[in-house]
Amino acid sequence: MYGSRGLSVAMWLRKRARGHFGRQRYRWLQPRYILLCIGILACYWPCQFLRNHVREAHADSLMRAAQSAALQLKSLQQDSLIRQCFDAAWTGRTLVGESFEVPCNHVNDLLVLLRAAGPIIPLHGDGREYNRTGICGGGCFFAGNLRDAQLVMPNYIYHLVHVVSALGEQGNPTFVSIYESGSHDRTTGWLRVLGDVLDAVSVPHALQLGGSIQRKMGEERIHFLARVRSAALTPLYQQCSIRNTFCAPADDPHSHSQHSHHRARPGRHLAAGGAGRVVFLNDVLFAASDVLRLLQYPADLVCGLDLGMAAEPDLTQREHQDTVAAYLQHRWWLPQGLARRLAGMRALERWWRRQHKAHEARFRSFGPLFFYDKWVARDISGRMFTNRAPYVAYKPSVRRVAMGQPVRVHCCWNGLAVIGAEPLVRRAVQFREHVEGECSASECSLLCDDMWRLGYDDVIMDPNVRVTYDVPGASRLYRGFTADVPLGVPGVAYVPFRSGDVAEVMSLPKHEDLLREAGGADSGQPRTRQVDCCDLAKGADMVEFRDPGVCHNATVVLS
Repeated sequence: MYGSRGLSVAMWLRKRARGHFGRQRYRWLQPRYILLCIGILACYWPCQFLRNHVREAHADSLMRAAQSAALQLKSLQQDSLIRQCFDAAWTGRTLVGESFEVPCNHVNDLLVLLRAAGPIIPLHGDGREYNRTGICGGGCFFAGNLRDAQLVMPNYIYHLVHVVSALGEQGNPTFVSIYESGSHDRTTGWLRVLGDVLDAVSVPHALQLGGSIQRKMGEERIHFLARVRSAALTPLYQQCSIRNTFCAPADDPHSHSQHSHHRARPGRHLAAGGAGRVVFLNDVLFAASDVLRLLQYPADLVCGLDLGMAAEPDLTQREHQDTVAAYLQHRWWLPQGLARRLAGMRALERWWRRQHKAHEARFRSFGPLFFYDKWVARDISGRMFTNRAPYVAYKPSVRRVAMGQPVRVHCCWNGLAVIGAEPLVRRAVQFREHVEGECSASECSLLCDDMWRLGYDDVIMDPNVRVTYDVPGASRLYRGFTADVPLGVPGVAYVPFRSGDVAEVMSLPKHEDLLREAGGADSGQPRTRQVDCCDLAKGADMVEFRDPGVCHNATVVLS
């Protein structure tokens, strides 16, 4: 019955086409062509389901294979040899000797599985351009929060193990603490792989899987984020008594009560008694050399840039049209000229905007690469970063960033941050939400403000450290994974690490834009700075930057 009805509809369409437009032009309306199209559409969804099922089964098998490889590596109980094998895989060296054959083969097997399981950021250079001795000043504590992060986990494990192995080989005590809760994907399975590999290289760790901290009904987003970030730091406060690492330096009786002038800096490499450094990792795609590069700066807080695919509200009309055209060309297989004409039609513009907003995940892969963490990042004048290069607003910093030179900033986090552990282990600062009278800002922004108030005011941003959140962003950064370094940032040069840049940026003034500052020693009043504030509305998860009155100036007390 249904077959004859479908044939009748096809014949009716054919007759209509003949009567109005002529037979030859609309031959494609013949029944066989219509039935072919119906058949293709009928097969599409089952094929998609089968494809997704096969993809999920393959991902499961790769994770299980990686778990088996990690267990075999752990069972060797040859931590020193395994660390050297990881380091050799990074530097490209060949380790000679029968003792290296078995552990290095197991290491290579694991690395091959990780590369097969997900996108892996290239290892920049060979890592030997960075000083690795004593750069942690008492230890390197790696902290992170993860949830539903399976897409970044192979890269996360790959590079984290490389960097802790490199640091451990040069005598830097390391510890890894990750707090995971609420994942519904393979994140916990991959964290078990990480735990076994850390055991294999004898790196102490605390991996909390399935943590109990969940966001409560009606709980403010920043309050929740402060709780999970603090949970990742909980083991930090136990290490001094257990391993004599990450200890608060003894008070200097001749120092200022707030330790703002004579405290020990992390850059003095106090390998025996320094407080150490905290490397805080978001769920980003990063490289081991990114961490080593940031550790070279003797700063209280140092970060790079985090970049992601642009969201629809941030796009200009031209950028939106280019994004839609690229989407039509790649997903609908339209010719480039036709795709651009459809994307630029005035009559369709509003409809495309609605489609883009409703189905943003489909379009984001085709848009421009933007700076992500502008809610937190502030340049040295206290002004907000921008989405587009050169990202900073303060004119003297603009030139430096465009040339790929590090700059002083008021605050940054940007997906990967290295913090001097001293204010944390002293319990002088912590992740928190705002109090009445403060800017309703991120827990990371408030941490920066607290550090400035207490004199921990060396905050550096190196624009050559570039992390991202997904495969399209990484592909754009590394030009389709054909480049070994992240070159894909228009308007900002990439500069290989130069040790002279460290001393140069540390000599830059912290108080240069005096129009944004007031007070100081000469006035007898506390020094303050005007810092851009964009309030997060009560109960909201995201800041609506375009709403009137959301962004304004707030006063922050400096040391």
